[in-house]
Amino acid sequence: MLDNETITGDVAYKHGGDIYSNNVKYDFSVNTNPLGIPETVKIKLTENIDLFEKYPDMECSKLRMAISEKENIPKENILCGNGASEIFKLVTNAIMPKKALVTAPAFSGYRYALYGTNAKIEYYYLEEEKDFVIDTRILDKIPLDCDIIFLCSPCNPTGRIISKEVFMKVLAYCEKNSIYLIADECFLGFVPDYELLSMKSEIYSNYLIVVNAFTKLYAMAGLRLGWCVCGNKWLLARMKQLQTEWSVSVAAQIAGVSALEDKDYVVQTRELVASERTRMTKYFATKGIKVFPSDANFLLVKSGINLYEKLLEKQILIRNCNNFIGLADGFYRIAVRSQEENSILINILEMCLE
Repeated sequence: MLDNETITGDVAYKHGGDIYSNNVKYDFSVNTNPLGIPETVKIKLTENIDLFEKYPDMECSKLRMAISEKENIPKENILCGNGASEIFKLVTNAIMPKKALVTAPAFSGYRYALYGTNAKIEYYYLEEEKDFVIDTRILDKIPLDCDIIFLCSPCNPTGRIISKEVFMKVLAYCEKNSIYLIADECFLGFVPDYELLSMKSEIYSNYLIVVNAFTKLYAMAGLRLGWCVCGNKWLLARMKQLQTEWSVSVAAQIAGVSALEDKDYVVQTRELVASERTRMTKYFATKGIKVFPSDANFLLVKSGINLYEKLLEKQILIRNCNNFIGLADGFYRIAVRSQEENSILINILEMCLE
């Protein structure tokens, strides 16, 4: 099923993490790492606080080298930005697409990145009955006059991964029809099969841009640090031209390099998320709350009870998904947090559901 939308006017940007206008003690509305910022990063930032009076390296040289070595991709194909959101904006402003394809539901930031382009958006609606999976059926729904496609794996808010086989078929279609493919991998680091699933190894393509960030996996939402890898030299140069000078702060660059040096942090994260995700999934199922399969650090659930309001009364914030295109009232995204926090959520839910 497809729908059309032309981006015009101002629309309020609703998102998770709105702890500023709500009385919140426990935030399950954002999908950042339950371990928090790595301790090694905190120490490194404290040790280098005097550098914050300096202008940042506009080339992000040390950070790009660290990403290059960690991800085994060429440094010259990497561009760092002020979070993944800036990368999305730079891509769309560089390409200036006339028509875009976005899955629904999906991260609303893709739409906002398209605002300045006057692009017409067509939506590929994912089916609840098939647990919102993205498979090869999407190939039949890509318009030939499409200029850009956004795909997220694992998808926000569904938590579903896209298989490498499906991604490769979509990329082949895009190359054949001169369509840019944006692969959002901001949550893929939580998946043990990251190296097998990532599209970063396919940067030989002139039509692929792989986007990642430190926001989710390293819990650096407030520092704003994202990056992309792209094999198209013209596109990468154009994005750099459009980027605001000193876009990536000194603090963000230091934090990024330090985070990539911590090898145990990601392993511990994956173990914790897998274990707690399973526990929470089983709990929701016993309470008659529909929970969809997830490969990420969050769960999409469906309930006839207004979980958002009931939990907010108890100072717990979850993500009400009724403003996601393709979802409606009754859908909620709940982050997988620490064992202690998840136990608190479960105990409070017990009271709410009595």
